[in-house]
Amino acid sequence: MKLSIIFSTFNRNEILTTTLQGLVDMETSGLDWEVILVDNAGKIETKSIAESFSSKLPLTFLVEKKPGKNNALNTALGHASGELFIFTDDDIIPDPAWAKSMIEAADRWPDCDLFGGRILPKYPEGEAAPPINDKQFMSVAYVIADWNLPEGKHFPETKTWGPNMMVRRRVFDNGLRFNPDIGPSGTNYVMGSESDFLKRARAAGYQELYVPTSLVYHQIRPEQLTHAWLYGRAFRLGRMIPYQGIRNLSKPDLKIRKWMLREIIR
Repeated sequence: MKLSIIFSTFNRNEILTTTLQGLVDMETSGLDWEVILVDNAGKIETKSIAESFSSKLPLTFLVEKKPGKNNALNTALGHASGELFIFTDDDIIPDPAWAKSMIEAADRWPDCDLFGGRILPKYPEGEAAPPINDKQFMSVAYVIADWNLPEGKHFPETKTWGPNMMVRRRVFDNGLRFNPDIGPSGTNYVMGSESDFLKRARAAGYQELYVPTSLVYHQIRPEQLTHAWLYGRAFRLGRMIPYQGIRNLSKPDLKIRKWMLREIIR
């Protein structure tokens, strides 16, 4: 079963190099796979880095200059040849068994089309997370997905987060795409790209599976340990809440709802 690993990048060349080296270091014996990297900035430096890995990875390098991570991912879909698509980010380091763990889970659960795994933080050497007591917010801020749960379907909450998400090709063959109006695009964007996609996929009847043996590490950069960065992260998260709420209304409008006021106060 062929696997396509898909992700985009935007002016993060040092971190991207670490991610690509992590893919080189994976256990891939007997694996039929490809890597599709989409540059959303169109910089020559990024192309040079990709070319330096072309002899080490089955790598296809694309450029999508229309701003937005989801535009880049939608572009990649037209070039992917796998039956399984793993989506991730340009700031992860995969566990050596990452890809094989996902493929094996897909074999064990043929009725599932959406798969999520664990994401643990990799802080800069000698550093740790700021001392903020809101564990839920910190998990979202640093994209930490680590639940003490066995492999299986755990509803109603999703256990699939963007840096470690696999989708069967047939989901996209049936017309679903990533929403270009949300997700990373510049500095002031609406979070919730993968959440929006997964919500629409589940509504279409596709089932989701949590795979705890599938693991990646999220590279935390020094600037992400500052309160200023966390404030920006909270602001973008706040933009997502009313957006998703308004989209869920049967007759969308801009009235302030009680649940919105509760979220603002919280």
